[in-house]
Formats: sequence, C-alpha cells, structure tokens
Amino acid sequence: MKKILVVFVLLILTNTSYSKNLNSYNDLDLTSKPKKVLSKSKTKALWNVHKKAKECFEHPTYGEGFGYKLTKQKEDYFIKNEWITPFYKLSDEDKHKIGLIRAPKPLEIIKLDENYGEEVAEANFAMKYFQEAAYVGRAGNKEENIDKIKTVLLDWAKKDALRKGINVSWGKKPVDWQMMVLINSILTTTAVIADKLDTEERRILGPWLNNLVKKVAKSRWKDRQDNKAYLTSYITMIWGLMINDLKAIQHSIDVVKLAVNDMRPDGSFPIDTQRSGMGLKYNSDSYGYLLMMASLLKDATGKDLFNYEVDGRSLHNGADFVIQGIMDPSKTNQKYAISCPGAGDRWGSIEKPSTSFVKSSTYLMVYVSKFPDYKNLDIVVKKYNETYNNKYLPKIKSEPSRVFTLHPMLISN
Repeated sequence: MKKILVVFVLLILTNTSYSKNLNSYNDLDLTSKPKKVLSKSKTKALWNVHKKAKECFEHPTYGEGFGYKLTKQKEDYFIKNEWITPFYKLSDEDKHKIGLIRAPKPLEIIKLDENYGEEVAEANFAMKYFQEAAYVGRAGNKEENIDKIKTVLLDWAKKDALRKGINVSWGKKPVDWQMMVLINSILTTTAVIADKLDTEERRILGPWLNNLVKKVAKSRWKDRQDNKAYLTSYITMIWGLMINDLKAIQHSIDVVKLAVNDMRPDGSFPIDTQRSGMGLKYNSDSYGYLLMMASLLKDATGKDLFNYEVDGRSLHNGADFVIQGIMDPSKTNQKYAISCPGAGDRWGSIEKPSTSFVKSSTYLMVYVSKFPDYKNLDIVVKKYNETYNNKYLPKIKSEPSRVFTLHPMLISN
C-alpha cells in the first residue's frame, strides 16, 4: 500500500512540474532541465557519431525526432483577441519608400519533386514575394502597400492555399522543407503587420494559418537535432508570439534548451555537421533558427534564452563555430564531415564544402547587435556591414544598443 501511495505522489509531482499553468510571459520556463535530455554517455556518443558511421546518418539515433500538437483555436478566438507583431518595429526615420513585386497566385495544390535538392519554382516565386512583402510591411511608409499585402494574404486564405501536397511521402511524412520555408515567409509577413489586421481579417487568416502551422508543428524527423526540426520550432514560436499561444512558445523554448544540451562544446551540431559538403551550411541553418528563436523571445517578452547554459555550453558557442566556418571553411568542415551521398555530397565535398552559408549567415548581425562586446564583433561587422546597412535596416554602429531582428528568409536559403 505504501509503495502504491509513493508512486501516486510521484506521478502527481511529475505531472505538476510539466503542467504548470501558463498565464503570462512570467510563467515561461527558461531555466529548468527539459524533458528528454540525454545521459552524459549518450551525449558524448552523439558528439562522436562522425567517428563511427561510414556514411552520414548510419548511426544510432540519440534523441528521436518529435512533433508538437499545436492547439487548434476556434474562430471566435481570432475574432476576440488582437494579434501582436514579435518583430522589431522601425521608427519613422528608418522607413523607406519601397515597392512590391508582382503578387503570386495562391498555390492550392502542390506537386513536390522529392529528389534531394529539387524545388518547386512557383513556391520560390511566392517566397520571394512574401519576403519582399515582409520588408515592405516593416520598412515601407505607404499604407497602400500594406493594403496590397493584406489583399494577397486574404486571397491565399480564402482559397485555402497549400491545402494539399505539402507533405513528403517518406518517414513520418513531415511537411516538405521548401514548403516550410514558404509557410515561414507567409507567417512572418502576417506577423509583421499583425497589429494592423482587423477583426474580420483575423477571422479569415487565423484558421488558415493555424491549420498550416499545426501541420508544420506536427512534423518530425529521424533526429531531433535537425535544422528542419529547428525551423519547425521557429515557425511555432512566431505563431505563439503573434496570437499569444503560451504553450507553443514554451514548446519552442524547450527545443532551444534541448539543442544546447545536444550541442558540442565548440558550438557545433552533431547531426548537421556530418553532412559532407553541406555540413557547414546545415549547421549554420540550425544555429540561425535557434538564435532567431532566442532573439524573438527576448524582443517580444524580455525573457533571455541566451543565458541558458549547460556545462559551459550556450547559444554563444554556436556563434563561435559558425564564424570559424566562415573564416576557414575547409579546416572547420573536416572536423566532423563524413561521406554523405544522398544529402550533402551533391553541393561540395569534405575538403571543399559549400560556402553558400556565408551569404545567409547575416543573422550573426542580430547576435552582435545584442552583444556588442562579443570578441568576434569586428569580424562579423566587416563581413556583413554592407549587407546589413541597406535601405531596409538601421545602422548598428550608430545605435549599438538597439535590438534588431532580420527577416528569417535571410537564413532560409
């Protein structure tokens, strides 16, 4: 009887620790140990997967991929609750006269080419539009452009765009990577102008976006330490911050904490760095999504995930490794890359990796804007100053204490 009572009490305590009521940002948990943390021995085995596998992914799974059951809100929720934008707002003096490219027609049914590296051309065109639309919404000074963006978003929602064909046929049938990037750009554009959407516009957009993000959040891959898994959580984070879904925000926070636990001491990610000529690129993507989750959270709520640390490892280490790769791609890539015929060899080799990640790692400017005393500040600013100080974004040198958030398309190439 005593044993049964003890087990019952433990169950109550366990459930209580993970079922804390989330009523405000103050209830978000940024410090406790997340569920599913690997043991020290399994963590070290994860760090060394490249030493035992003959080819990428031919190793045991240390931390299975998992999805998230996003709450399906009722239409009334979107009607009654205003949305907020989690992205940094530019002041009037930072705004510019910029226009929109031709609007894409709603892509209702997608026909994927599931071969590695292949993409849907129409989706890329749509992504480009929503990327520009996000810029216009954030840096533009014409209300007529905002109205045009709304018209496009509402048209896509009314026609239930992307309703079919966005999931791949293999594994657990997650949402295709390119489709996630497109959904990310659509959601970001919506979030940028979220506070300008009226009740009727939210009623139309809410259920449509909710359904898309729910499919994304449910997606999972073989390993949880996958750049696509981190993109999934980034999209979930944007959604949670925009509509005030605190459970979704907490889920993404836990994903970041798990990533820090799984990260090597030098800031590299074991699953992505093994991918031959694309090791540095995929590692950079992983870090970019994690950085942007922490950045958005800090901007929108004041809660600081950059302080989360495990045995000296934190998101700060991740920036160090990406910069190492930028400065010396060949040497850095050879530390962990192995043969990867189906997912990396096509775009480079172990000795001569793809350096496309260098262009897309402008998110490092977000990092140095938050940490102006960073040891590699000069390297980052010298590399990206011209890109960062364009017509869309204010200058980091003039106001180093200001918080900036780059459009996520910059890290989703």
